[in-house]
Amino acid sequence: MNLYDRQNMSGPDVGSADGTCAICHMAPATERHHIVPRSRGGGSGPTIAVCGFGNCGGCHGMLHAHLLHLRWRGGRWEVLETERPTKVDEAMRLGGWMELR
Repeated sequence: MNLYDRQNMSGPDVGSADGTCAICHMAPATERHHIVPRSRGGGSGPTIAVCGFGNCGGCHGMLHAHLLHLRWRGGRWEVLETERPTKVDEAMRLGGWMELR
C-alpha cells in the first residue's frame, strides 16, 4: 500500500442521503466502489456509493477506467475528472480537484 492509499484508508465511507450517486448526484447509486482497491489492501477500507453496473458504465466505470479520481485531503473527500485515463501519481499533481458534495 502506497502513501496515497494509506491516506485514503483514513477517510469515511461516502454515500448520499437521497440514494443517488455520491459523485454525479443524477443517477441512482447501484454499486459500492472500494476507494482503495481490494488488491492493494483496501478490502476493509472506505467505499463510495456510485452509479453504474459492475465496473462498466456510469461513475463506477469511470473510476475503474481511471477517468475519475478520489482523495482524502484536509478532512474531506475530493474528486477529479480527467479527459484521458490517468495514473494516480499523475492525477495527484493535476489541478482541478473539487470537494465531493
